[in-house]
Amino acid sequence: MAKQTGSVFTVDVAGLETGSGQPTYERICERIRAAIASGALAPNARLPSSRTLAKDLGVARNTVDWALGQLVADGYIVRKRGAGSFVAAHLPERDASPLSAKRAAKRQAAPDDRRLSQRAAALRSYPGHYRPSQAVPFTPSLPPIDLFPRKAWNRLLAREAGKPGSEYWAYGASNGLPALREAIAAHASAMRATRCSPEQVIVVTSTQQAVELAGQALADPGDKAWVEAPGYQPVQHCLRAAGLEVVNVPVDEHGLDVDSGRALAPNARLAYVTPAHQYPLGHEMSLARRQALLDWAQAQDAYVIEDDYDGDYRYEGRPIASLQGMDDGGRVIYVGSFNKILFPGLRIAYAIVPEPLVAAFVDAKHVADGHTALLTQGVLAAFIQEGHLARHLRKTRAIYDERRLAFLEEAKVLADALDFGPAHAGMHVAGLFNDRLAHLDDRVVAAECARAGVEVHPLSKYGATDRGGLVFGFAGTTRAGARAGLDIVRRAIVSVGVSASGR
Repeated sequence: MAKQTGSVFTVDVAGLETGSGQPTYERICERIRAAIASGALAPNARLPSSRTLAKDLGVARNTVDWALGQLVADGYIVRKRGAGSFVAAHLPERDASPLSAKRAAKRQAAPDDRRLSQRAAALRSYPGHYRPSQAVPFTPSLPPIDLFPRKAWNRLLAREAGKPGSEYWAYGASNGLPALREAIAAHASAMRATRCSPEQVIVVTSTQQAVELAGQALADPGDKAWVEAPGYQPVQHCLRAAGLEVVNVPVDEHGLDVDSGRALAPNARLAYVTPAHQYPLGHEMSLARRQALLDWAQAQDAYVIEDDYDGDYRYEGRPIASLQGMDDGGRVIYVGSFNKILFPGLRIAYAIVPEPLVAAFVDAKHVADGHTALLTQGVLAAFIQEGHLARHLRKTRAIYDERRLAFLEEAKVLADALDFGPAHAGMHVAGLFNDRLAHLDDRVVAAECARAGVEVHPLSKYGATDRGGLVFGFAGTTRAGARAGLDIVRRAIVSVGVSASGR
């Protein structure tokens, strides 16, 4: 194993105070001990040599040796002959260390109620995630990673990384690599009948970022934005964080109720919709509603954000035309994502914007993060151009359809509890509690399922509905997994129902 050549303590130790009367070796010892006790240095982590530390800190090597020797004596560091010094696997009274005790006492004495911005308060209503989503039945919007062609991807990754030149290693254009924009324009045109040139494609990291850019480029703080109710919550919080007033517009079996939107906020600046497969209820927006939405946007100088998050997966009937393909007035921003059809860790999505808006979106993207990761863009471009995406979609479409039918068959066990909505497309299906169970709290049911190892989303998580329900992801679950998971859901509904009736 190659030895570490640079100090991991440069930042933490170089600024040690002088003139305190405390010997230098003690100050070094104290700072390293604090880094270990706080977890900044993990158990078994290798430390740089005393020679390297002494050079980086500008002190004599003996001074560092004394500090490390004290830490060895205290049980924080172990030395291995010929290998170097390492953080001890088990620390002495870690939780009772003076630093930990001091911090715990401070937390107990007074909560930290620092003043945050109004924007931060808005974001707290949809807090950040600290753990990855689990691939368990029936996690919505999580594709089964075992179906992804990793060998082909890794081969392309190695090839692209080994190319000469600096295309992937310098700063890139904010709108994305030309090769990827060309591939996206061709894919969206073939699969979803969009009308665009590669110049209209902006490569982003996610649907949320695309919506955030639209909010910054097309609206001012205080402007209103229509959103579906129930609907996709992360996007709504992006709009709120951008300073927009979110207006919840009801959804029925025909999609967003445009007449209700006009009554609630006729002068809204934006409308966010999922017309091909409403999230989470699964309805398609009717042709009449689509035309009404476009007419409203044209008349009001407003814009429609069309989120086609899973438009590549349709199992019954003819694919519906995209709003963008119907739009003759340049009023639709079409958003697609590879994070759900390939793998969520990819972090590549795109927006197709009307030509007059391209410069504003590129400026907003540049301010947001400069550009999306270039090497990954290059790999995805090759993945699409060489036919791997088309093959992956054909394969997964067939498997998801099989799993969809199996889920719906097995879900008959819940026929006396849930009324399932349409499941003609996508990767999930929603079920509403029937009249007999309309009083049930879907969040309590979902929590009960989670304790048994099954993840279903409560319908109330997505906003206003007449009654509660559950949202199931079926793409990642085999028939056997669906059967076992649905039995857990059935028992959870019974358990919560019994508890509710006993109150």
